Amino acid sequence: MSPANGSAGPRRRGPAAWSPAMKRHQRRVWPALGVYAAVLAGTLWLFGTHPPTGLLRYAAAVAPALPLLGVLWINARYLVEETDEFHRRMLMISMLCALAVILAVTTVYGFLEVLAGAPMVPLYHVATLYVVAQGISTPLVYWRYQ
Repeated sequence: MSPANGSAGPRRRGPAAWSPAMKRHQRRVWPALGVYAAVLAGTLWLFGTHPPTGLLRYAAAVAPALPLLGVLWINARYLVEETDEFHRRMLMISMLCALAVILAVTTVYGFLEVLAGAPMVPLYHVATLYVVAQGISTPLVYWRYQ
């Protein structure tokens, strides 16, 4: 505490305020996202220049999804490891908000595709939409508790 005003001093923000679990999460998630970017670039190059055939075609098509599945596991592991109940709750709420956005958008757009002839959108965009929705919902959830 600051002796002058009795406050605890300035609030830490950013990486300085991260819990040990969040620091571990960051050390895990960024390399996984880097692997995803590299695998995706390689897969797109492969299909654009030397399209594989047979089983290799399916294996190569699935390859970019594997690092993203790893990110899901990393996020679940963070939820288990985080000891700060407030931060764990905020993350769960932001994940639920993102899931609600995903369910709403995919349900509405699915009906538009089937019944109104809207252009088909590849399902792999759902993961990107989820990340964007969680990226928007997380600060909003924390802001609610300020």
